[in-house]
Amino acid sequence: MRVFRWWVFLAIGFYLSAILTVFPLPQSVQWYRPQWMLMFVIACQLMQPKLFNALIAWGIGILVDVLLGTPLGEHALVYAVICYITAFMRPKLILEPIWTQLGKIFLLVCLGQISLLWFHVFAGQNPQTLLYWFGTVTSCLVWPAFAWLLRVISQLLLVPPLFARR
Repeated sequence: MRVFRWWVFLAIGFYLSAILTVFPLPQSVQWYRPQWMLMFVIACQLMQPKLFNALIAWGIGILVDVLLGTPLGEHALVYAVICYITAFMRPKLILEPIWTQLGKIFLLVCLGQISLLWFHVFAGQNPQTLLYWFGTVTSCLVWPAFAWLLRVISQLLLVPPLFARR
């Protein structure tokens, strides 16, 4: 039953993150959009490392590629790598308070943005602007609220608490 609740949480979280990812924004604030799916992948890896792995992150990345119309595998590779790095950093990351986690979350999201930028440069779509990095900053700023929202959803579904220390 615990695994079933986890998969329901994963489906609800993916759906909410997908809505936030494709929600239409005015052109002037488009660059400030947080990396909702990447933060969701990081949070899931921190929450249940035995049930969430790089293969599931890769599947989520494929779905995001289909959702955004980007080349297939672009987000999948980035999410799988970030999931693996998060799993490596998890023992130290979950012991820190949320404010000290922000620095490491910033680095993980920044690494994801750099990886996506490489894909864009290879495809000839270099943004050539510093506005590209504002999504990383806003992702870091909304991380506490996003983690709290996922914690509330997991408590409603009776999933073990987010960032459980085992």
